[in-house]
Amino acid sequence: MKQKSNKTARRDRIRLTAIIILSLLVIATGTLLMVTSFRKGEIAGGVLGMIIAVTILVFALLVFIRGNRDLKEGYPLKDERSKRVIEKASSTAFYVSLYLLLAIGYFSDDLIPFRDVSQATGVGVGGMALLFLIFWLYYHKKLSNYA
Repeated sequence: MKQKSNKTARRDRIRLTAIIILSLLVIATGTLLMVTSFRKGEIAGGVLGMIIAVTILVFALLVFIRGNRDLKEGYPLKDERSKRVIEKASSTAFYVSLYLLLAIGYFSDDLIPFRDVSQATGVGVGGMALLFLIFWLYYHKKLSNYA
């Protein structure tokens, strides 16, 4: 469905610009982590920073190219279907992540030795983000079959 007002198009253009600026800041942070870790001689931290920067760069480019194309064609950045996909993915990921956090707490003493609480928290947050990505991909594909 094409956009009806110029105000909506302007708001979507601002939203797309904000996404790109935020992505660039995260890329800069990952690059900074990479450079400082390599200078200290910590190879694992440097590789992690590189992976973060490259991953965010790829997704930012995909979001920008797709969003820019949609805006040029007159389509909104978020339509009813994309809102529904995000809603279903986030609610399912939330429920599954509760069980993930319970499993991390249960197995952290015996099976998974963490150095400290922040490491376990990082694993939990990373797992939650990964769950959201998996469920977003699932619902994106599932709900596109009905369209």
